[in-house]
Parts: sequence; structure tokens; C-alpha cells
Amino acid sequence: MKKNIDDFDKETISDLMSWNDENVAFIKPGMEDGKCMWSIYAADGEKIAMTDDREFAFIVAKQNDLNPQSVH
Repeated sequence: MKKNIDDFDKETISDLMSWNDENVAFIKPGMEDGKCMWSIYAADGEKIAMTDDREFAFIVAKQNDLNPQSVH
């Protein structure tokens, strides 16, 4: 599911814009169907994947040669 940059809050947009590295993956918590989930976003804001395990989100990013960064 690709997200539009307008779907992010101002703090997240600021975090995304401060990085100029296409090898960065942003890990962000959120709720999906009432469950806490961890989303993995590419530097351009495209949603790559989602998991219910924060540690696994970082593993997935690293396995895809991305440098995971936490976004709050």
C-alpha cells in the first residue's frame, strides 16, 4: 500500500525530508484494525511492509539492504 506524503503528520514529514538517503527505511508504530503494528517506509514515503513485531521490522529493513531509522 503506497501512502501519499499528505498522509503523514508534520513531524514525520520533517523527519523524512531531513534524510537524503535512498537506503534509509523508516520504522513507525501505528494502529491497524485495533492492533499495534510497525510500518516500514522507504525514504520516499512508500510503505514497504508492516509487522506486529518492532524487532522484525528492523530485520526486514536490514535484509533489504536498508538502514532502518525509528520515527515517532
